[in-house]
Amino acid sequence: MASAFLSSFRREMRFLRHSVWDLGLVTWIPLLLMSVIAWQMSPAVLRDLPIAVVDLDGTGIGRALVNRLEAAPGLTVVATPRDFAQAEVLARARRVFAIVLIPADASADLARKGQATVVSYYNMSYYTPGTAAQREIAATVRDYAETLSREQTAATRGVKAVRTAPVAAQTTVLFNPQGSYEIQLVSLLHPAILHLIFMVCVVGALGRELRDGTIGEWLGAQTAGRAAAVAGKIAPYLLIFMLWAAVALLYIGTRGWPVAGSAAVILVGYLALYLAHAGLALLLVGLTQAMAQSLSLTGLYAGSSFAFSGAIFPIQSASWFGRLWSSILPYSEYAKLQAEQMVMGTDAAWSLRHVAIMLLFFGIGSAIGLPRYLRAATRPAVWGRR
Repeated sequence: MASAFLSSFRREMRFLRHSVWDLGLVTWIPLLLMSVIAWQMSPAVLRDLPIAVVDLDGTGIGRALVNRLEAAPGLTVVATPRDFAQAEVLARARRVFAIVLIPADASADLARKGQATVVSYYNMSYYTPGTAAQREIAATVRDYAETLSREQTAATRGVKAVRTAPVAAQTTVLFNPQGSYEIQLVSLLHPAILHLIFMVCVVGALGRELRDGTIGEWLGAQTAGRAAAVAGKIAPYLLIFMLWAAVALLYIGTRGWPVAGSAAVILVGYLALYLAHAGLALLLVGLTQAMAQSLSLTGLYAGSSFAFSGAIFPIQSASWFGRLWSSILPYSEYAKLQAEQMVMGTDAAWSLRHVAIMLLFFGIGSAIGLPRYLRAATRPAVWGRR
């Protein structure tokens, strides 16, 4: 078995050395994609999100609020249009992510009723910057309202009448207190890319033998240990992509984001993620016995992992199909493991249950796909399919 494993390992390494594009798929292409993502997310925290303020009131209250919005670190007032229609044009042109509307009778309402309403509109089609701008606007308006309340009380009833609110809410961020989308997104996008390319490589390696009709020569020469030969073919990709996993983890560390839990458990999670997709690659190639069909299904399946993982978009309120699709993606389990170990500092033993679930994908995929793939080695009728 060891000789079958090593023979296949050397065979695949020889192939990679002589195939420019397949070699690129495991070397410079992952590096390029990971670098682009890292570069895009390097600012880490959203700053100076452009907003527009429509001040129809035109009094000192409006001007003071504009100054406060401008001073907020997450916002920058790039326009003060005369009416809402002009501001809407800026929003539709994606020049601003939010609009703050100060109504014409704001100061009059404040003097007469002691309360005025400031309206904010934000662009939910750009979820992250839109909600970030909305949060910053709400906090700024709330702070300004408290200041106005204290000033009005002092002016009408005297300074001694000013009281702090009897009940105050203190909100404390438990994890990722910096609100960094670098550690949140980069640490999720890197494994999302790596596991997709890994599965493409494994499907390509297994399917190529069928497409080129060389599976008989390859596995037919093995008198024993044909499963070990298949493992030896997958092993180079497992080794290479584990190195990329280590690079991804080191990059996060060099950016000043320490791992709150266990880096070793995260690497174990990577290994389980790759093994799960190796099993699924065997399943697809074994069922279709055609390389092109398997690659198409790989793109459909693994390519949707990030969107359906529940790490960014809440899957709890999705349709039953969305929740089902999320549950049959190994990446969903990996995303949970990574959040627990990267930023939450969860006990390692608790996170290992995600590893067990991912290994189930490997077991089921291999149990169904491997026997069919091995049988294809003795059936020339299925060789040569594109």
